[in-house]
Amino acid sequence: RKGVLNTRPPPFRYAPPAFSAPVARRMPLCCGRSVQQDVSEPSASRRTGGRVSPVGSQKELTSDTNASSTLDDGEDNLSVRHTQLHVRARSEHPRYPRRVQVLDAHVPWSSSIEGYRPTDFVAKSVLENDCTVKEGGWADPAEPDREAIARRGSYEHEKRRLPVRFDELGRPLNPVGRTGMCNRGGLGKWGPNHAADPIVTRRCPDKPGTPLEVVVIKRRDTGEWAIPGGMVDAGELVSMTLRREFEEEAGNVPESERERFEDLAGRLFTEANGHEVYRGYVDDPRNTDNAWMETTAFHFHCTADLAVQLPLRAGDDAHNVTWLDVDDAEPRYAALYASHKDWVDRVACELRLRKGHSPKAVAAPAEATPPAPQGRRKP
Repeated sequence: RKGVLNTRPPPFRYAPPAFSAPVARRMPLCCGRSVQQDVSEPSASRRTGGRVSPVGSQKELTSDTNASSTLDDGEDNLSVRHTQLHVRARSEHPRYPRRVQVLDAHVPWSSSIEGYRPTDFVAKSVLENDCTVKEGGWADPAEPDREAIARRGSYEHEKRRLPVRFDELGRPLNPVGRTGMCNRGGLGKWGPNHAADPIVTRRCPDKPGTPLEVVVIKRRDTGEWAIPGGMVDAGELVSMTLRREFEEEAGNVPESERERFEDLAGRLFTEANGHEVYRGYVDDPRNTDNAWMETTAFHFHCTADLAVQLPLRAGDDAHNVTWLDVDDAEPRYAALYASHKDWVDRVACELRLRKGHSPKAVAAPAEATPPAPQGRRKP
């Protein structure tokens, strides 16, 4: 549709070069400093006391009775490489039972743990919305369907040309590693759960120096501040999800103001203004060993007049909504939910570099995955 980003959920065809061994990569000069990061090679295998195999591959991994991992000769080709281990995915969530503690050294599937027994949890709401039982249900059935997972695709695996791996029970394995919890938790899908996150920024006209601000909402489930966003519905364009979620969470205006708000949102969410910032795995506290969040984050910048006119009012899953300074000195910004601060930091760096300034206020983000390619604007 004209004026709408023609971006669909998977498949996503980008794949960075494969590395045959851990290497050190120097990131581009961003935010006034050069950052060197080590690329480690945690395996995507899981110790389950049985056999594990990747989709579309005849290779298998066999683990011993003590549930310690052993790798075959081809394991290196199936490794998922990350700049750091996930942290939020091992943290507590107010709607989850307590996780089994997983030390940093034990996160990669390639590491051996004696008797790893993650907490098994699936939320009641997930079971009640089984799509094979309830008409219009948004959750997968209790038993994983490999073909359905393959059709859905994974941003994280596809951009690295890696297959999704499964344990002996047929459950997909988190591409980063252990989380201390198995099953699906509060996520509806086995494997990747696709979301879309709009990063909406402006230059605040009412503050000295017109500092950069971003729209954030206060989540109802955790009480943390986050950028708006939500799940991509079946068959829905990512571009439609971006606008829908923004309107639902930050645009709950009275009916008398609805037409004006939608007009302003239409001017903001355009092809020319949309810029892909990130696509891939999200370090999210809802993640488990067998279900995880992946997202497409797009940046939309308000023009000077739009920045003044756009009204914000919390709705749907948000307690509150506000414009927030993109500044590490702002505690709400420094503690943004999941990986959200990393993406906004990247946006801030890019905006400042475009102006020819040497960015200093925002540190270069440390990410759970190597930087994704910058999205190209549609012609």
